[in-house]
Order: sequence, then C-alpha cells, then structure tokens
Amino acid sequence: MRFFLFHCWGGDGRSCWSGWLQDELRKQGHDVRSPDFPDTNTPKPERWLATIRDEVGCFEKKDDWVLIGHSLGCPTILRLLESFDGTERAKKVILVAGFGKDLGIPEIKGFVDKPFDWKKIKQKSGGFAIINSDDDPYIKLEEGERLAKMLEAKLIIEHNAGHINEGSGFTSYPRLLEIIKEIE
Repeated sequence: MRFFLFHCWGGDGRSCWSGWLQDELRKQGHDVRSPDFPDTNTPKPERWLATIRDEVGCFEKKDDWVLIGHSLGCPTILRLLESFDGTERAKKVILVAGFGKDLGIPEIKGFVDKPFDWKKIKQKSGGFAIINSDDDPYIKLEEGERLAKMLEAKLIIEHNAGHINEGSGFTSYPRLLEIIKEIE
C-alpha cells in the first residue's frame, strides 16, 4: 500500500507521531509520503494542495492510497478528495483530531471557508475512520461526531488524549498502527 501523511498547522512531515508512523510503515515495506507543507504557520490551501500534486500527481485507484491526516491535515484531505477526477480514489482515509468547520482561527480559515461536497468526498474513498479525543482543547468531540456522521464513518474516541499531538505525549501512536493493519 501507499500512504500519504498530512501534518498539522505549524508542523512538518515528521511532527507529532508522523515520523514514528513513517518509520514503522517503511519497515513493513510500504511507500510513505509525508512532505513538509509550505508556510506552515500561515498556510494556504491552494499551496498545500499544489504540494500534494507535485509529490504524487494522480491518486489512481490501482495504487491503493491510504490518506492519514492530523488536525489541519484533515480538511486538507477533504479538499483533496473534492479535487479528485473520475479515475482518482483513496482506499481509506483516517482523520485524527480532524475538523471540517471554522474553528475561529483566522490563519486556517481558508481551509474551511466554503462548504464541503460531502457526497463527492464519500465517493472518492473506500471508507473513513475518524479519531478524536474527548478532551481536545481545540477540537471538541462533537466535531468528530459530526465528521463521522457526514462521512458515514466509525468514530474512535481516545480518552484524555488532548489534541493527539506531541504536547499531549504522542510522539508515537501504536493504536493508529493497529487501525491501519485492519485495512490491509
């Protein structure tokens, strides 16, 4: 399988648990992409999407792509799926501490300032897993519940996991690796 990891606002391709996950997936022989998105502190969705396209080009069905996002990486994945043409598809999408609405943060509003095409997004992936914490200081559990409903997905609740980032102690994330193994 091929994996594409989408980092958070202010992060890079090895932030939080992403570096650990890359190393684990590569040990298993998987192709893993996890670029540093430009202007990470003042991100623009069009620049992040261009970086993705520069890295991969086309996400063809035969490639069995698994897209995994953390925080701002999640609406980035949703925008990418909206942009997929008729031949593009992801095998699975995993959204960790994700959101799809305005959180009142001006620097990232461009990722969520227009409605998502939920129907098209659902058609462009073989399935979704939503992972949110019950005590995330930035993204309330209700937003994870809303995403799960919109995407007809399973919601996995992490208890007392904060934003599921380095600040919450997540420099590795073994449970995520278990969820990925269920896909294979």
